[in-house]
Amino acid sequence: QRYGYGPSDELPLEPNGDYTRNIGYIKFADYAENVTACNSHDNLLNNVWFQPEEVFPVDGTPEQRQHAFWIPVDPLYFNISKSLEDMELENCVNATTCLDETPRVVQVHRGTSAGIYVDNAAYRSFIYKKFNVSPVDMESAAVALICMQQRVPFIIIRALSDLAGGGSAESNEIDTFISLASNNSVNVVVEFIKRLVSDH
Repeated sequence: QRYGYGPSDELPLEPNGDYTRNIGYIKFADYAENVTACNSHDNLLNNVWFQPEEVFPVDGTPEQRQHAFWIPVDPLYFNISKSLEDMELENCVNATTCLDETPRVVQVHRGTSAGIYVDNAAYRSFIYKKFNVSPVDMESAAVALICMQQRVPFIIIRALSDLAGGGSAESNEIDTFISLASNNSVNVVVEFIKRLVSDH
């Protein structure tokens, strides 16, 4: 948003339905550092407003868009995923490198996905408080949007390889645990398919 404008100021093309202020925004000045001596502070980056994606469903009217910010997963798949919480997952990369806590399969009700890699504790905290999301990744939105467009049922199964900036202050965990996360993810997906087939 243009510097000097605020939440009460209309966004460009908002009247046309291109952009909205209904979802929320992040104000960069709220995350300034070393400004305790100032009564007020600001940031030239101002506000960034979150926007829904434009979707053109395969069975919809040609050239008539729909907007999607949250995309629900298939109810049947979601119910089956709950039963996966009893699975045992691998805990160690090798004989000397293991997680401090045993990994678990957890069904979450809301996740977020975008074309940015998050390794920042402040942003991690912001999206959790703002949208009540747990996992964050870079790929799931692409799958969800295509499935929505094509009217194909879907669910997202991910294994977290790092804590999006909420882990060690010294370094990101992904280099150490990405292979472990990948193996666990594959095992859960295979088990999900087995249970999906048995339910039909």
